[in-house]
Amino acid sequence: MGETQPRIRWRRWLGVALVVLIMAVVAGWAQSYYSKKFFYLDDAKYFKYEDSGSGTIEYRAAFGRGNPVVVHARALERVIETGGESYLVRGTEGLEGEWEPYAVVYPAGTEYRVEPFGQDGFQVFDQAGEWVLPPAVMHVGLGKKIRDPDSLRYFPADIAAASDEAFHQPNGGVGFFLLAVALFIFNWCGFRYEAFQRFLFHISPSNLMVSDPEPSDFYFFMCKVGGVLGMVVSLGIFFAHAL
Repeated sequence: MGETQPRIRWRRWLGVALVVLIMAVVAGWAQSYYSKKFFYLDDAKYFKYEDSGSGTIEYRAAFGRGNPVVVHARALERVIETGGESYLVRGTEGLEGEWEPYAVVYPAGTEYRVEPFGQDGFQVFDQAGEWVLPPAVMHVGLGKKIRDPDSLRYFPADIAAASDEAFHQPNGGVGFFLLAVALFIFNWCGFRYEAFQRFLFHISPSNLMVSDPEPSDFYFFMCKVGGVLGMVVSLGIFFAHAL
């Protein structure tokens, strides 16, 4: 015996409610995730943790890595505290009135000049005006890194980037996220719904000039195969580029 009309309607409404709930959860997660900005310090990814509202902001690394970073904003200076040490970032007023760092002073008194480079990067120069490159890092095994013991733990460009939110990077790629979601939905429909499969069949240029074309069983089978592969690709885009 077939299902009664009330039961069919109930199942449809339940399906719609479930889809709406999933979309709301995904939208809430995306808004929270992509509205954040971050910076790297000592290979740890830092996010804003607490803003005191008095020019002091605390940042903490993801997954509990690294020491907390506290940034104190003053007129044309920033003081960065981490690991029991303080780093002074001297700045100046940019062409449009924005604050721009130009020097990083280490706890021992060593000073490096920094110049904005690219969208949110910096070039570093020592006191003699020589260009300073980031220290070389060797990857040994899984997740293990070895760096020159004589190199700076915190590179001046990273300190400068941490000094102000204007130089922090957006968290993930929202464009790739939207692409992955759209691609997943498209391929899910191609895998799950025969009506959608027929729609794609009839709008195919090769069938527009044919009178009353009908898809074959092989076509429906390939729609399911293509849908599965497409969903796998969308997940790959999400994890490789959207996060």
